[in-house]
Amino acid sequence: MVERIDVNAHNPAPSGCPVTHGFNPFDADYAADPYPYFNHLREEAPVAYAPNHDLYLVTRFDDIVSVFKNREVFSAANASSPFSPICARAQEILSGGFARKPTFNNADPPRHTGMRSAASKCLTPRRWKATEPFIRAYVDERIARIRSMDVVDLGAELIFPSTSYAGFALLGFPAEDTELLQSWCGKRVLLTYGQLPEDEQVLAAQQLVDFWRYVHDFVRMREKNPADDFTSDVLAVARASNGAVTTEDVDSMVYSLSLAAHETTANAMLNGFNQLMRNRDVWDDLLAHPELVPGAVEELMRVDSPTVTHRRIAKVDTEIDGVKIPAGATVMLMLGAGNHDPAQFPEPEKIDIRRKNAIEHLAFGKNWHFCLGAPLARIEYVLVLRRLLETMPNMTLADDGPLTYTRVVLFRGPEKLFVRPNGKA
Repeated sequence: MVERIDVNAHNPAPSGCPVTHGFNPFDADYAADPYPYFNHLREEAPVAYAPNHDLYLVTRFDDIVSVFKNREVFSAANASSPFSPICARAQEILSGGFARKPTFNNADPPRHTGMRSAASKCLTPRRWKATEPFIRAYVDERIARIRSMDVVDLGAELIFPSTSYAGFALLGFPAEDTELLQSWCGKRVLLTYGQLPEDEQVLAAQQLVDFWRYVHDFVRMREKNPADDFTSDVLAVARASNGAVTTEDVDSMVYSLSLAAHETTANAMLNGFNQLMRNRDVWDDLLAHPELVPGAVEELMRVDSPTVTHRRIAKVDTEIDGVKIPAGATVMLMLGAGNHDPAQFPEPEKIDIRRKNAIEHLAFGKNWHFCLGAPLARIEYVLVLRRLLETMPNMTLADDGPLTYTRVVLFRGPEKLFVRPNGKA
């Protein structure tokens, strides 16, 4: 993946802009370990043009934060746009049954401001605190199932079920629907951020529409039968907004959170537990010092981020770090590269669970687009890590060989993580 940066290549980028031909987010080597490429790019060409995907790649921490902050120059409108073309059959399905509007991830002011304000009124400390008991009970139930097993896929048996349950429960979805909703989520990320053959695109599009219809019907049900959940709370905010927030806006908010509430968190845990099992000294340090768990969670998300990129569109001709960016250009913020920027995080490859500024990582975005679900993600991650340290202290990888990673441009996490709950036989 590491290749020479061509500073003088003839290309569509502005004259003098460094060019990288090595960026391919769907390459198996990149998916398995993008950090050598990130580091090379950040050192050789912190802003570089990737002609194969028509992207400007930004790799320095400070530059990434600057783009996140500058909403006057950089739009989030493309953040959730399909990275690869969608076939006509899949597009027809989406056009006939998917009415999502820009909301959190892909909206600009004033819409983004209104949607975020409405959701923030409902995602209060009281709401977050209320989630802890039922998350703990569910996690303990899942752990009880796997403790006696010889080998288990930690993702399939604990992490994805727990994060899905927590996120859906926050929204108010019935627990008995969790398995069905999970079955609709499998290819949703791949349709938007990956590459799928046409037949799988069609299936993914139908599942996405099914999920959307579920959300739509659930919101209408909560209008008539409110309960103690986020959906009911945000519907109340909408009713009091004098039309500034509509029921259709609530549909989009609930739909958006239904993905964000578990996908990022699950990948964060998968990456983190993989790192802990491969760095036994860090695991043993946490066994001896469980009070360090919250800081360890931040450091693990920095070292092996669940979100490695984000996209923006330049609204006007501009510059980043002296490199000219034309209006209309797509800017790719390389969050994983920023999380390993030694100017921000000294010895960035080292897992330091006592790192003072680990919480400054980019895994949740920054500023206006800082993840609304971050408090829930932290609650879940801390809780699961603590419970595994307490109940499965001898846990090891079942196989310390290379893992297979899902090939998508936004998220990064292993497809499976097999462990031995009671250590090696």
